[in-house]
Amino acid sequence: MNREALLEIGSEELPASFIAMGMRQLKVLAEESLKTSGLTFSSIDTYGTPRRLAIAIHGLPPSSPDQKKVVTGPPAAIARDAQGQWTAAAMGFARKQGLKPSELAIENGKVSAVLQIKGVSTRHLLSELFPQWITKLEFPKSMTWEASRFRYPRPIRWIAALYGADLVSFRLAGVRSARWTLGLGPWAPKKIPLTQAGKYVMLLKNQCVLVEPSSRQEAIRRSADLAVKRIHGKIHMPASLLDQVANLVEHPVAILGNFDPAYLDLPKEVLITCLEHHQKYFPVDQSSGGKLLPHFVGIRNGMSVHQEIVREGYERVLAARLADARFFYNQDRKCPLGSKVEALKGVMFQEKLGNLFDKKERVKQLLETLACAAGLAGIPEKATHVADLCKADLVTDMVREFPELQGIMARIYAQADGEPEDVAQALEEQYWPITLSGRLPSSDVAALVSLADKLDTLAGDFAVGLIPTGSADPYGLRRAAVGILRILEDRKWNLNLEQLVDQAVDAQPERLKETASETKTKLKQFMSQRFSALLEERGFKADEIDAVLEMRIGVVPDTLARLKSLQDVRSKEEFKSLAASHKRVKNILRQSSLSEPASDRQPQPEWLKEEAEQQLFAILQKVQQEVSQHAQQKDYREALLSMVILSEPLANFFSKVMVMAEDAALKTNRIKLMWCVAQVFDTVADLSKLQNA
Repeated sequence: MNREALLEIGSEELPASFIAMGMRQLKVLAEESLKTSGLTFSSIDTYGTPRRLAIAIHGLPPSSPDQKKVVTGPPAAIARDAQGQWTAAAMGFARKQGLKPSELAIENGKVSAVLQIKGVSTRHLLSELFPQWITKLEFPKSMTWEASRFRYPRPIRWIAALYGADLVSFRLAGVRSARWTLGLGPWAPKKIPLTQAGKYVMLLKNQCVLVEPSSRQEAIRRSADLAVKRIHGKIHMPASLLDQVANLVEHPVAILGNFDPAYLDLPKEVLITCLEHHQKYFPVDQSSGGKLLPHFVGIRNGMSVHQEIVREGYERVLAARLADARFFYNQDRKCPLGSKVEALKGVMFQEKLGNLFDKKERVKQLLETLACAAGLAGIPEKATHVADLCKADLVTDMVREFPELQGIMARIYAQADGEPEDVAQALEEQYWPITLSGRLPSSDVAALVSLADKLDTLAGDFAVGLIPTGSADPYGLRRAAVGILRILEDRKWNLNLEQLVDQAVDAQPERLKETASETKTKLKQFMSQRFSALLEERGFKADEIDAVLEMRIGVVPDTLARLKSLQDVRSKEEFKSLAASHKRVKNILRQSSLSEPASDRQPQPEWLKEEAEQQLFAILQKVQQEVSQHAQQKDYREALLSMVILSEPLANFFSKVMVMAEDAALKTNRIKLMWCVAQVFDTVADLSKLQNA
């Protein structure tokens, strides 16, 4: 009879961000190891709270199935002697497998043994698997606290492990697995017996512990809405904050708090940052109009007792935070934003790259080139003004205390100084996109400054060797690269990315010039990798991406147009043979060499001796003209379809003409013909990269 298994890892309170991470890992580890062990299961559920990570496996059979395993041994040549008797090598192999020599067989030139492996009880298997899963969990930070030096984010205090009603026994990190769990923190210090694995969720719910994050989120929504009902308010509840708060508690209880209405004269963004980022409170808006009210909802962990004491504590902490914010805001407003630019000279950006003032000057230098190349006459002056101010808010008291407000405070202070609205907005948006999929700058000015700033950051960090490795990217360079690509796509500017990289690297400090060429190569490769990853996320196939990026990224909107056209036509029957033909042409060119410059690589008609090559040359001239015309009009779909007519004459050419002829002049002329064919194909993409080639 199939049963349910349960593993619960009880510990001191985990960081909120580690809970979802641990739940995901537990599920993956369980699925992989159970399948490897031959154990079937119907489904897996994972649970997590600050004090526990747990996994329930449903539909586990009593034991793993009997298995037949074939083990190969020494080569047949040394397994038998000249008389056909088993050698010592073969008999040693048989002993190792627990078999008689007569039970050995020879297959594919090697001795083999067929082993009948008896199934193992599920409880026994789980006693081995459970500690393995715990050991393999990986977190950004871990600690040791007991003699075995076992690593985990927080000390493990109990482990519950059951198969049905039976204990799964093992010992790890100085803790022996048991058939009990603990309830809600200090309110429930007594051990709670676990009689059945399948009753885990309901048992803890009855003890005021919601082990499912989704249940805690729903409880927070419900209780928060109820708390603000009497003041006719509406909860401001971002999904990211709800996720975080739900992983800070096991039994959420909403508490409505208040703050001095006088603080409402602070910018709304400042108030929300104080409430959400620093205190993890939910702001309260008016039911209509969206104006912030002098109230908040805090979520406590535990029973609904001593609410007034908790509320007073929440309000007291928030009042201190808001008083600080008001002080910093008033201090910053004593002088305009532009007066703070000089202070950037005292803030180091990077030891080898200089201070923030130096960075700002490099951004201004890049802006002139970008604006000119993008055809944005009249923009440079305004963009330069934005670039002058773009880092000034980093030396304000407000941003020093609340780093989350960088850019936002620049906009707010610029508006207060009477700057034009588009300048103020650009000062905030020059940081966009903040996340990989975040909002893009809404104006040409903001987009130009953002582009220049990100290019400078990438070029500088690559120049001094701060290059992302593996999953580590402490300077957010992958995000910056994707931001550049998305901005170029969004604005549809005719800017060549390779040239932008060259200009950004050339703008770096003089002492980095010696390695500029290497920096450019590495950064271009990095940008190509980020573009490839971005395109794969959008559903393009890897070989299509390789085919287009083989020709370099170039102008991003143009590259995307080529990729979309290739994706559209590659499935058409009449197009499929082109990839194979292109691959064959490329192979021929790799085996040969042309010393002539590209301008002198046209084949001579008088040296086209065979009818098949004459026919190919005649059709190629027509196709060259059509493809070139379509490419100039950016109609890459038609350019690709125009190549289809080459399929038949190319097939005829390959079947009847020897390219590598003994006559040197004939051979060179045919290689030139292949070079011209490749040039036509390469107009849009390297079709030889397609997998059906």
